[in-house]
Amino acid sequence: MKAFRTGHYFLALFFTSFLTGILIVNYIWGEQLSLIGTFTEVYLMRLKNEKISFQQYIWYLIQVRGIFFLVLFLAMGIRIRKIVAAFFLLWTGMSGGILLSEAVAELGMKGSILCVAGLFPQFLFYVPAVLVLLRFCWNYPQNQWNRQKTFFVCGLFLIGIFSESCLNPWLIQQIVNILF
Repeated sequence: MKAFRTGHYFLALFFTSFLTGILIVNYIWGEQLSLIGTFTEVYLMRLKNEKISFQQYIWYLIQVRGIFFLVLFLAMGIRIRKIVAAFFLLWTGMSGGILLSEAVAELGMKGSILCVAGLFPQFLFYVPAVLVLLRFCWNYPQNQWNRQKTFFVCGLFLIGIFSESCLNPWLIQQIVNILF
């Protein structure tokens, strides 16, 4: 019987760390969760009326998202590429679990809706780009890298940055206006 395929490894690592993030919020942070204040009513009310500067936000996103994209891209050329890919999946899953748990603990179902809305539309572009990079890191040397993959991944990443900077702030404001 064949062992896990690549996609199964990715899902297992991601969801194990996602569950770990949920457990951290519920059992370790507990009472201190309210001190973080990411999803407070005051913050959300301020977000309703705030205008976000496109230029500042796009440069912020390029820096924040670009670091992780660059690390994954550079990891393709080193021996520990599988470890970097696994660490990326673990970190992403745990961060997602922590964020979703915090949102639900502070706002209930509204918090989970806000978290899901915060993923769109950029994750439609980030996820395929990252999966191509992760799959290459995981399956090297069976997979070969080429110019088309580079253009595909970089193009999706740039479209994701642009959609996150243009569409996501508007979408979040609309969701906050509806929910609060």
